[in-house]
Amino acid sequence: MTQTRKATNPKPFRTGFLSVSKNHRIYYEEFGLEGGVPATMLHGGPGGGLNRTFATLFDLRKWHLVLFDQRGCGKSIPSSVDSLAYNTTWDLVADMEQLRTHLSFQKWFVGGGSWGTTLALAYAERHPSRVSGILLRGVCVLEPYEFEWLYEQGGASEVFPDTWSGFLEPLPPSVRLKGYKEIMKTYQRLLTDPKTQKAAVKGWWNWESSVSFLIPKVDDTPPNQATSLAILENHYFRHNGWLQPQQLIKNAYRLKGIPMTIVHGRYDMVCPVRSAWRLHLAVPESKLVIVPNAGHGMKEPKTFEIMKQALRRMYRSLA
Repeated sequence: MTQTRKATNPKPFRTGFLSVSKNHRIYYEEFGLEGGVPATMLHGGPGGGLNRTFATLFDLRKWHLVLFDQRGCGKSIPSSVDSLAYNTTWDLVADMEQLRTHLSFQKWFVGGGSWGTTLALAYAERHPSRVSGILLRGVCVLEPYEFEWLYEQGGASEVFPDTWSGFLEPLPPSVRLKGYKEIMKTYQRLLTDPKTQKAAVKGWWNWESSVSFLIPKVDDTPPNQATSLAILENHYFRHNGWLQPQQLIKNAYRLKGIPMTIVHGRYDMVCPVRSAWRLHLAVPESKLVIVPNAGHGMKEPKTFEIMKQALRRMYRSLA
């Protein structure tokens, strides 16, 4: 009987740490062809850590791909468990510019998924002259309707009432029917108290992982990564990502002339497809693909293949 070998993620040809501030060092990995078309893909969360699966999207004979752990997660120092100081969207945008300069890239292709789309848009709108192209999967623009959908009764909770009850369980009964701002505030207290952290991380992460895939999969997220995700997501979402109301949509005009592909699962339960649609309307020359029979996850077959096709097209326009 023939055995099928499980595909493995590519390995980097170089790794390193970059000091981006007095107290922060970010970890990065380089893949593919040194001197190839520069690119970076931004992980989700916040707090997810670099994802080598991104490298399997690229023809690494042609691209010079850089992945990195954003502040507070993965191998970057310090971890979110130790400190949340100087950890905002705009700190991460500045880190990206330092990393681009450190690697001597004149421009680079920027992409990401979920929270990674938020950071990609924030970076590209601030530094459009440094971006050669954009690929976004599962768009999130950090606006109130997205938080209401995911963290209040009446949104995703109507589709997943069983795991929603687990998300509410660590909260005092008086908070459970309140708005997302009060829920976030209470979770922040629970996540930072050693006595309640474990139960709070479980409630937070089980909820997120349950809504992230159209077809459920075994959750193999390491406990320390789940903790980082819960703490950092709560930290960023409580502050609306340090963005002004509708900032990413209002400033999308700055992306004019940059090739952009937007990929979004029709049944994405984490990030409503409305956000992808609004971004496409704000940047009419962008290419929007709404994937039927797909949810939030990048690894869903149709989504993954569409992203690979987009990168092949993008390479032909950039090479």
